[in-house]
Amino acid sequence: MKRSTVSMVASALTLPLFATSVAALTPPPAALPASNIASASAVSAPSLQIGGGTDFQQAASWAKKDEIRDAKRAARSGGLRTYGTTKTAKQAVATLKAWASQGIGGYPDLCLKLADDAFGGTNRTTTALAQWNRAKAAGVGHPGSRDIPVGAQMFWQTSHPAGHIATYVGDGKVVTNMPGGSVELVDWHELNEWGPYLGWANPYYG
Repeated sequence: MKRSTVSMVASALTLPLFATSVAALTPPPAALPASNIASASAVSAPSLQIGGGTDFQQAASWAKKDEIRDAKRAARSGGLRTYGTTKTAKQAVATLKAWASQGIGGYPDLCLKLADDAFGGTNRTTTALAQWNRAKAAGVGHPGSRDIPVGAQMFWQTSHPAGHIATYVGDGKVVTNMPGGSVELVDWHELNEWGPYLGWANPYYG
């Protein structure tokens, strides 16, 4: 009787442990009380992980640069904002180019009138320098800037007390009146011979 009992115990002990399932040996987890389920979920909620470690600061910087480039591109295509005009910058530029190609005259010493007529300015002032100062006071003047958008009004301090104004039409060119009154398309740097360049401004007739 004793031998057979020992033999049975021995045979049971000789079973390889690795044949027994780990899952079978692991007791089931105790169920959480219903009152603790919500709080446990809130504590253990996983955070969103972005693969590749996205640099959000750099991405935002790129987006801002794209926005600035798009704004400059729009300005150079004639989208410059105007104030108190009946024509857009794009329309004014097209008008001035047409007048220059037609070689029209009638603007002797009337540079501001030429610009005013092209833009359809509704609240006109007296001289080119008065127009420049008004734009600066309104915060739309850009002293000394050479990053000039299409449709901008450009200003010079000349020997004439009224100063000079011309409109930038792209590709380094402005449309302006010449001393005899003819309307012409010229390189804007040529006007520096008339006096120091002051800067450019959005067409402002506020």
